[in-house]
Amino acid sequence: MRGELQTIIAEKSVNSLFQPIIDKTSGEIFAYEALSRGPSDSVLHSPTQLIEQAQQHGLLTAIEHLCRARAVERFCDLGLPGKLFLNVSPQTIQQVDHQRGRTLELLAEFDISPEQIVIELTEQHPGSDENAVINALQYYQKMGFAIALDDLGAGYSSLRLWSQVKPEFVKIDRHFIEGIEADPTKQEFVRSFVEIAQSMHCKVIAEGVETESEFEYLCQLKVDYLQGYFFCRPTARPPTTIRLSRVVRSLAGRRNGQGIYARNLAIHSIHVSEENTVEDTVQLFLNRPSINSIAVIKDKKVTGIANRSRLQGLLSKPFGRDLYANRLISAVMEKTPLVVDAQLSIEQVSRMVTSRARYHQEDDFIICDEGHFLGIGHVIDLLKQVTELQLKQARHANPLTQLPGLIPINDCMEQLLSAERKFVVCHFDIDNFKPFNDVYGFSKGDEVILALGQSLKSHANSSNDTVGHIGGDDFVVLWNSEDWADRLKQVGQSFSAISRDLYLPEHVQAGGFECKDRYDETRFFPLTSISIAALEISPQQFTNAFEISSALSPLKAAAKQVSGNSLVLNQASNVSAL
Repeated sequence: MRGELQTIIAEKSVNSLFQPIIDKTSGEIFAYEALSRGPSDSVLHSPTQLIEQAQQHGLLTAIEHLCRARAVERFCDLGLPGKLFLNVSPQTIQQVDHQRGRTLELLAEFDISPEQIVIELTEQHPGSDENAVINALQYYQKMGFAIALDDLGAGYSSLRLWSQVKPEFVKIDRHFIEGIEADPTKQEFVRSFVEIAQSMHCKVIAEGVETESEFEYLCQLKVDYLQGYFFCRPTARPPTTIRLSRVVRSLAGRRNGQGIYARNLAIHSIHVSEENTVEDTVQLFLNRPSINSIAVIKDKKVTGIANRSRLQGLLSKPFGRDLYANRLISAVMEKTPLVVDAQLSIEQVSRMVTSRARYHQEDDFIICDEGHFLGIGHVIDLLKQVTELQLKQARHANPLTQLPGLIPINDCMEQLLSAERKFVVCHFDIDNFKPFNDVYGFSKGDEVILALGQSLKSHANSSNDTVGHIGGDDFVVLWNSEDWADRLKQVGQSFSAISRDLYLPEHVQAGGFECKDRYDETRFFPLTSISIAALEISPQQFTNAFEISSALSPLKAAAKQVSGNSLVLNQASNVSAL
């Protein structure tokens, strides 16, 4: 075996795979973890076998340095973006032949800055010299490297090491991520890790994310980065972008308080069968003190809900245990619980809860997906989400029209860009608005603004399009409807009809009125109309909302040069009457 290891070292026959680490906020790749493999036709292909055999034969330092060198070389050859996480075991740091400075020499060879590298300490083993490990990691930090502690909560990793080294990153062990959406104990552990990390200004990476339900639950927590098969398996040629539009939309929706659905409110999916006894169900409650309700199901369909306090009340009565302990839970469960579909928005769920509250006082409700049990939700969590959403909407809404303002509109544009969606952005400006204000007063001016807002809301598809009032007489619509051009014409006709009714009959007959302009000169001003600048956005054409706004500026100026309702599409020379 030693000879085979020496051959691997001599021939540099170690392969490097890379797994992306995803920024939870943007959905973009933040870094790659390098994972080494021995020759594919050898028992040393497994990294565990490779490292264990290298340690047994006194070649651990040489093998780990080879793995590191091959990873850096391949990282550069592939031109991968972001940071590179390099695994280092505590045993290597403690080897007598471990030489300081070799990693810096390696990076200099490939012209990589230490700031781009994260030294990831893999799980500690019994007998590790903790002081030696701490000293080595602190040395790496002084050289400009960031430090990550792997497998937090597993093996012999300790909070003491975390507090003394003060790493830039900690990676939560896969054990705590697997099935987290249905396990209150794991949820509490992860929340605790996150709180400690925040207090220490340390970023949290949840590794081993393999399912959509795990991902969706982690989106509710303040972890910073995500890693796992759900995004990408380790591969020799990893992607430089993760094209998960569904992921990005979901993240962006939560970030902006939009797109939160009933499925996101599920706190656990613990359930019992109708054939379980009251005693069985009470035992489940005793084992999980944080839950208040358990669904009762038959063939994946919900038939009722069991409540902790109700069952405890039954058993606490005189002879209660004798009377009820061995009875089927179906005999004492609540048979008409509130059941909501997973696809409903939190606003829709809130309306269902409040309308039912007249007849039932409930703390929990059941969430189903296509009729099958998904999880239990807390009414208090629902109300908190709705309140936060209302506060955010009120904070960023225009006070006159109550439409979303500039911040949520830009956020929505960023979401569409990240999701690589085709859409059309239109800027609307009211022509001759200032003279109308001067003659008819600000109150009537507000009615003109409201007329345009009403026209836009009436002719936009509320489920596809987004209407915003970004200030004064400026509006923006993000069109996802394919018939957006027809809708624009309807907006123009509707606005003209409504605004015309705000003028005196003689002004309507004359097509306008005379008043002084900004230079104190008397001149004729036509009736109000709208100038529209429109851009058809293709995937990857723009990277952010600021670029779109800059591209719209010359189109807005061109539209203002045309009398009456006008449209400029994509380029300043493409002007047409609406």
